[in-house]
Amino acid sequence: MIIRRRREADLAGCVEALRAVHEADGYPTWWPQDPAVWLSPPGCAAAWVAQDPTGAVLGHVSVVRGVDDPVVAALCGVSTGDLAAVSRLFVAPAARGRGLRLGSALLHAVQQWTSAQGLQLMLDVVDDGAPAVQLYERLGWKLVDLRPADWLTPTGHRHQVRIYLAPDELPQADAIGPH
Repeated sequence: MIIRRRREADLAGCVEALRAVHEADGYPTWWPQDPAVWLSPPGCAAAWVAQDPTGAVLGHVSVVRGVDDPVVAALCGVSTGDLAAVSRLFVAPAARGRGLRLGSALLHAVQQWTSAQGLQLMLDVVDDGAPAVQLYERLGWKLVDLRPADWLTPTGHRHQVRIYLAPDELPQADAIGPH
């Protein structure tokens, strides 16, 4: 498996993988009007893909810089300009459970990048995202807040969102699996 910076040519494969994730997991909650644009949210500073040897996209993650979350910034003792967030993280269902640890490897890429930039990294996840929560906690992410989501599901439900901070230390490469 290869983890590398996303290129424009990867977007069609990213959308295909995202469609499979949406159908399997309901992520994103609302299917975007333009999924390729959705993959680069406002403030997106960088993005990575996980690819198999044939070039098929198996996963994706982006990082947003300058997150406007004064509560988390205060908890970290940084300005919102120095706060970055994991965004659009997903692994295609067909690539899960094979020991590849693509979610871990994608997070590691973001952590390396934000560390080099001197940024504090955070992420949020809905309260019913048990596999994601288990991944983040196994990797040492620290739960710092729980709050109502600022959006509703298609059925009108408002999730609770768990806010995590990245661990102080980057994981060792052998702890995240092959890439």
